[in-house]
Amino acid sequence: AVARVGQSLAGVDTALAEFRAAVMAAALLLLALLVVAGAWMDRLTARGLAELNDLARRMLAGDLEARSGFEGEEAVPQLGRTLDRLARGLSTSLQELRSERDRMAGILEGMQEGVILLDSKQRIVVLNPALREMLLVPNDAIGRPLLEVVRNAELRDLFAHAASEDEPTTQEVEIGNIKPRRLLARVARMPGDQRQFVAVFVDVTEVRRLESMRRDFVANVSHELRTPVTSIRSAAETLVDGALSDPAAAQSFVGIIDRNAARLQQLVEDLLDLSRIESRGFRLSFEPIDLKPIFSQVLGLFRERASKKNVALEEFVGDLPKVRADRRALEHVLTNLVDNAVKYCGPGTHVWLNVSLSSDTVTVSVGDDGPGIDERHLSRVFERFYRVDAGRSREVGGTGLGLSIVKHVLNLHQAQLQIDSAPGVGSTFACHFGHARLLTAGGSDEG
Repeated sequence: AVARVGQSLAGVDTALAEFRAAVMAAALLLLALLVVAGAWMDRLTARGLAELNDLARRMLAGDLEARSGFEGEEAVPQLGRTLDRLARGLSTSLQELRSERDRMAGILEGMQEGVILLDSKQRIVVLNPALREMLLVPNDAIGRPLLEVVRNAELRDLFAHAASEDEPTTQEVEIGNIKPRRLLARVARMPGDQRQFVAVFVDVTEVRRLESMRRDFVANVSHELRTPVTSIRSAAETLVDGALSDPAAAQSFVGIIDRNAARLQQLVEDLLDLSRIESRGFRLSFEPIDLKPIFSQVLGLFRERASKKNVALEEFVGDLPKVRADRRALEHVLTNLVDNAVKYCGPGTHVWLNVSLSSDTVTVSVGDDGPGIDERHLSRVFERFYRVDAGRSREVGGTGLGLSIVKHVLNLHQAQLQIDSAPGVGSTFACHFGHARLLTAGGSDEG
């Protein structure tokens, strides 16, 4: 049997139409939701990127303490955290660079040696204060060519030679400005292709001066020793060759030997005293000293000699307080000064000792109205073996060390030595015991 079941196609079409409408509505709704979600995500991303862009600008401006503060595992927060790590690394590196810069600046500031850095065009890049003082460089020297700031041919030749050599160049340069100096310079090329040069300058002016003084000292000592030694040998040879048989001649030559031996002894003693003083082996023992007895004692040593030369010795000492000083050293100073005055003063002149008190300063003066000293010699009379009139000094028996010893002894007393002199007027040597401990006549301490 056959059964046939059927339904009208209109109903099926209606159901399909409704289904299609539902699917279309769902699709449109989903699309709308996707568009809204995409716009929202795009806005969030754009805002995050804008914040990151602002963060990058702040870092570029130097604010390396700025941070993004993003959280999450999305791309933008990860990028923010990467920028944070970069900022922390840069901040640490900059801090280390600043510390290194400050350390180098401190080293350059504290160095006694002069340091300069020049670029490829020999313009000044770095200049430390020591070299600025050595070369008297103005404050606006940075960025200017060195030879424009310091016009010196030796300096120009030094850098020209260093530019043509691979090894550092060392040379002494004499700078003749207001304050002449002798500088030992070492110029080296900086590594790399920038053709920069760094130079270190050491001031050897004082070293060269001391070397010159040492050479002069050796030459002067040799010369001073040669004369009496030659005289003694000549007199001794003459005596050996037969002068002993002539009593008068023998007496004369023995006198020559005696005088020159005494001169040698005095020279050796002065050299030993000067050596002890300069080596700090000369110890002072300070005690309250009454100046009147010392003056009388010192002048008593020279009264006979002064009387023979018709030189008057005088002292002007009032009622002054006692002074704390080393008695032996003070006697040595006054003896040297009075001895020089008596030696070089002619007949009819006067030599005097004087003491004055001003505030807390005691001034002990040794003066004369003798020949005086020309002004050009005044700055050098305290040098060892320096003589205003070498021939006359040897004639009267001076060693050339007396005033040098006086100056050193007074330096140990922290006293100042002043000389006032003029040719034909006389000389006055004033010893200023500034801030000395003074004692009243009764012995009570005043300061």
